Amino acid sequence: VDNNILLEKIDTLNPDIVCITGDLIDGANEDFSIALNLIDVLSRKYQVYHIIGNHEQKVMRNKYKELYKEYFKQLYNKNIINLENEIVKIERGSTCINIYGLVIPYKYYPYLFNRNYQNKNLDFNKYDVEKRLGKIDNKEYNILLVHTPFFFEGYSKWGADLVLAGHVHGGIIRIPIKGGLLSPNREFFPKYDLGEYSIDKSTMILSKGLGGSKVLPRVNCKPEIVEINLKCK
Repeated sequence: VDNNILLEKIDTLNPDIVCITGDLIDGANEDFSIALNLIDVLSRKYQVYHIIGNHEQKVMRNKYKELYKEYFKQLYNKNIINLENEIVKIERGSTCINIYGLVIPYKYYPYLFNRNYQNKNLDFNKYDVEKRLGKIDNKEYNILLVHTPFFFEGYSKWGADLVLAGHVHGGIIRIPIKGGLLSPNREFFPKYDLGEYSIDKSTMILSKGLGGSKVLPRVNCKPEIVEINLKCK
């Protein structure tokens, strides 16, 4: 309940930064104390970068809207960096790393109970990213935090060097050789389910994440923490 095992493993890694790519809370949950406590403990030791996912957007549309306004108020008062279509520069000497946080609008999540379920072919391209984050400096190293991986082509064409994403939970049920069974879009064997993907000069790391589902339990798909080491060429 207190995420002690998770926190111990993070301490073992001793990261420079911690990135949370959305869905820190469940859109159907009324208790957000666990999430806030986790942020409290993490932020005392590490610099935390956070973006929202579709569940954070979903809660602002359901019957618990007022309850979650209080959640966001508390969250944004924590000692973390919340990126909502924003950039932060990490400078070391004469070089820097840019960390972007992109919020994909809720309509681009066409899962079963979303009114856009019938329109699964919504595209989010380079120009959509650019409208929110501006043009990218390709002479610097650019990391993009984004919740859904399904618009990787657009992120790549925009110019992201490294994309960190989640949303798919590894397909929830993983079948040997075949991979992840189901995406939140209610599609079988999604194109992006887990691991490392490359398009041109862009790399995407797609995590299984830590949470579960009340509808489907994880099968052969353990939660995970992803450790990434950046090395200068």
